[in-house]
Amino acid sequence: MLDFETSYRAMSSRDPRFDGRFVVAVTSTGVYCRPSCPSRTPRPENTRFFRLPAGAETAGFRACRRCRPDVAPSSPEWNVRGDLTARALRLISGGTVDQEGVTGLARRLAVSERHLHRQLVAEVGVGPQALAISRRAQLARMLVESSALPLAEVAFAAGYSSVRQFNDGVRAAFGCPPGELRRRRPAEASGDGRLTLRLAYRPPLAVEPLLAWLAAHALPGVEAVTDGQYHRTLRLPHGPGRVAVSFDRVRRSVSPGFATVGLALTDVRDVAAAVQRCRDIFDLDADPALIEEDLLPDPVLGPLMRARPGLRVPGCADGFELAVTAVLGRRAGRLADITPEALLDADVPVTVRALAQAVVDKGLTLDRGADRDEAVAVLRAIPGIGPQTAGYIAMRALADPDVFPLRDAKLRATARRHWRPWRSYAAMHLWSS
Repeated sequence: MLDFETSYRAMSSRDPRFDGRFVVAVTSTGVYCRPSCPSRTPRPENTRFFRLPAGAETAGFRACRRCRPDVAPSSPEWNVRGDLTARALRLISGGTVDQEGVTGLARRLAVSERHLHRQLVAEVGVGPQALAISRRAQLARMLVESSALPLAEVAFAAGYSSVRQFNDGVRAAFGCPPGELRRRRPAEASGDGRLTLRLAYRPPLAVEPLLAWLAAHALPGVEAVTDGQYHRTLRLPHGPGRVAVSFDRVRRSVSPGFATVGLALTDVRDVAAAVQRCRDIFDLDADPALIEEDLLPDPVLGPLMRARPGLRVPGCADGFELAVTAVLGRRAGRLADITPEALLDADVPVTVRALAQAVVDKGLTLDRGADRDEAVAVLRAIPGIGPQTAGYIAMRALADPDVFPLRDAKLRATARRHWRPWRSYAAMHLWSS
């Protein structure tokens, strides 16, 4: 539950650090804004606060055209937490409801639909369907403004079942039809079947160390870093895809930075999944200011963080692929097909076959929506996977910000005492030093 007085003070200060943590709805105008919106501060009696844009949209408010609260990076709270609400929000952001429905989402989380709905309403004010509708509208706006796709194709790429539903959804969320959004910011056609999108993040972001890490751990034939740009292939629900990611050079700033993402997809319905995987790989929803607040005073980490401000924890595009690579190292590059089904009977170490069997049997889930404690317990039970390997997989495949997969006993003790809940970021700084 948001405290009104605290939220109102944060909004009045126009502090951009609160962007993404809540939105401000103004009853006199019918719009909702970021806390940092430069518009005139509304009177308290005309102000309502919501945890997520979906809550404001469900209550009948539309996104502010000036501060564009719908494109702000999401709250890092949902990445830190490992409970049901956070896991559900991570899966919804990846398009699970569009692909499998609310029934499929509840099944993935091993709860009833009723319990899931009740939990989400209690925590964020709206249920899973409303959250999916909001995510769909946000993706539609990004595609309308950033791509040259015909509007009919945007409708289905964003997850709408019809053009009429698309028009109604965009109008409800943003107060205007899709055609008006496109006229305000026309996109140039690329003519080669590619999409170019811009994904917001909170600066600073240590681009060079992150790209160097990804280059050093790249799976040959699948991913590579060349000329400051990250490339990889993707397995997506409707077919393979390719992605290329580069970054604007942004110094520490109150304004958002942007990653430029080029996508080549077999099916435009996979845009949402591809975008979420790019956000995961580069940890674009992290909040460097929040992490620094806890870790920068530390005598060990402080100098490292000042040398690499905004260092992220790299995620992954495929949890099983990451786990196999963690076990085999460079030998994984010799495998023709890194999928659980392909490796069940392949000539690979017994650890890899056991890992594949656990995934095929659905005893192990390796994505951001997994129960982190359960997944690590299953990993630790597989012969050949020790605590450091399991921690490394949790850090990157499960997006757990609070694991410390280093072997040094003294550092591990320090991490337990002083670096929680950001031990993964501490590990990255130590590895990168």
